[in-house]
Amino acid sequence: MTYAIDKQERRRSQRIPQSVPLFVRCPNSPLTFGGNLKTIEVSNHGCVIHALRPFPRGTELRLDILQGNRTTTARVVHSDPIGTGMFLTTWTVALELDQPGNIWMVKPPPPDWWPKTSEQKRSWEGPPLDSNRDTNKESRP
Repeated sequence: MTYAIDKQERRRSQRIPQSVPLFVRCPNSPLTFGGNLKTIEVSNHGCVIHALRPFPRGTELRLDILQGNRTTTARVVHSDPIGTGMFLTTWTVALELDQPGNIWMVKPPPPDWWPKTSEQKRSWEGPPLDSNRDTNKESRP
């Protein structure tokens, strides 16, 4: 798959259109919500969903990705209505992942989804193989 990168794009990672079935719930909120929704767009840092209600900015949501049995958490960035007046039935809700990554399993991911600095690469790849070794202990024969 080929991805066009818009130089004017100010996002940290490119959004791509992709429908991912989710079960969304508010784990630690006075809001009571749980429901099956789908993404409209996904990125390395978040997604956009359509919902039948708005969510306040900053609301924590748990996203259970139904295909592949994966779970993550995200925060609401904004909720915008689609339509007006009596025709207002849907909200576009932008979410930012608490832990950026290709949770959506996009293959191949766009080039800007990969870490750019050596520190980002280390956190992306995980700890070094010998990270279980305690370097503060003296070596024993």
